[in-house]
Amino acid sequence: MQTYNVSKKIVILALLSGLAIICISYMKAALELEDAEQAFYSQWWRLTYDDQPPVYTWLQILVNKGLGVTKLSFSFLRALLFSGTIGSVYFFGKQYLKNKEQAALAVILLTLVPVFIDFTFRRLSHTSLLCLSVVLTFIFIQRLITNKSTFNYVLLGLVISLGILTKYNYFLMLGALLFAIPFSNSLKKIILNKRIIGTIVLIVVLIFPHFYDLLSSSYFVDELYKSVALKTNTDIENTVPIISSFLAFFNSIFNLILPLLLFFGILFWRKKVVVGTVKSSWLKHVFIAQVVVLLVVFVSASIVKVHTRWLLPLFIPYVVLLLSLVKVKSLTKYVNYGFLFFLFIIFAQTIRTPIEKVLKIPSSVHYSFNRVSEDLNANFKEKQWVLPDVTYAGNIRFLNPEREVLSLDDFTLPISKEKKGQRVVVKINSDSLKSIDIKEVHRIYKFGKEKENLSFYLD
Repeated sequence: MQTYNVSKKIVILALLSGLAIICISYMKAALELEDAEQAFYSQWWRLTYDDQPPVYTWLQILVNKGLGVTKLSFSFLRALLFSGTIGSVYFFGKQYLKNKEQAALAVILLTLVPVFIDFTFRRLSHTSLLCLSVVLTFIFIQRLITNKSTFNYVLLGLVISLGILTKYNYFLMLGALLFAIPFSNSLKKIILNKRIIGTIVLIVVLIFPHFYDLLSSSYFVDELYKSVALKTNTDIENTVPIISSFLAFFNSIFNLILPLLLFFGILFWRKKVVVGTVKSSWLKHVFIAQVVVLLVVFVSASIVKVHTRWLLPLFIPYVVLLLSLVKVKSLTKYVNYGFLFFLFIIFAQTIRTPIEKVLKIPSSVHYSFNRVSEDLNANFKEKQWVLPDVTYAGNIRFLNPEREVLSLDDFTLPISKEKKGQRVVVKINSDSLKSIDIKEVHRIYKFGKEKENLSFYLD
């Protein structure tokens, strides 16, 4: 592969990936969890959406205004972000490595990270935007190292604000950047420039409304804390303090990078790669700081459970750092084969959903919510619909885009939205209302993959 063709091939990968993501969405009978959430939350402009910041939903609302509440609108945004991440990793690699083929290999290596090519490719929303936000942050830091213009400082402020308002995990990356400053002359020069004041002011102005809204309600804060605790701690009575947190951290990192270790291990064993001199660089310092920050957070918060995908955005840029530390022999050959492998992965992901259906592999997306929607329209058309969770509510809203649909687990929904006495409330396998003088008026038995019984109550 000639060097001048590399950029063209990355564009092809980005476009085909985006097209595949859109095609996959049309092969599913129901919306994925994240798409269903967005179908639900995008009904309203709000400063706070449960346990996530608002930017992704704001973007989804804008897309919906152009494309409607359709599978295309949800998959298009995810496709745009996935393709944008591919392009951004390549651009950052070119900036940092000064070599197009190495930058292309950095993109191709992402296909060896299962959570990226599976979860991010097929379903993730906020995490996809966070991946893009983190890589863009590193791009603008690299730009500021070479050109400390006012424009670049404004861009840095905008992308940091975007990251913070995308997912709270971004603070972990931001903490690593701040922690690395004393050890990196390049970062020191960025911070010591007077233009950084404007960047800070811009960030504060942009993120203030969300955090003011979030922190103004103790109920919101309590529910956010419960959500984080539920996602990061499990069976805490049977864990060993500190040691369990260390193990959880290293297990997550190991699962994240194992395929990359195997790939380079094989190349090293076959003498196809040479480890270069470890030079001092701002990216290396930030990587070390990131590991330290995560360890401190895991231990101090007694985290004993974490999904690998939550750490993915924090480590994507360091694929570029990895390639700066090694010299791959026959680089052009590996980029050529890697390009074909990426195409194969895109194809495999595209046909996966129909194959799962043919082979009868259980998946919730194979079960349509039409039956629930039809019963609601037939029996409760004049009532306000309240569904058990955002997955149900989002799928019902997708099937009835002209209606406002509520969810029982939306803790940031204004009470003013509820029409007491005019609602039909749907609960899953519910015995909780039997002690209350509320009569069950309808039931659906063994619905969906989990064979859930749905009880309908008038409230």
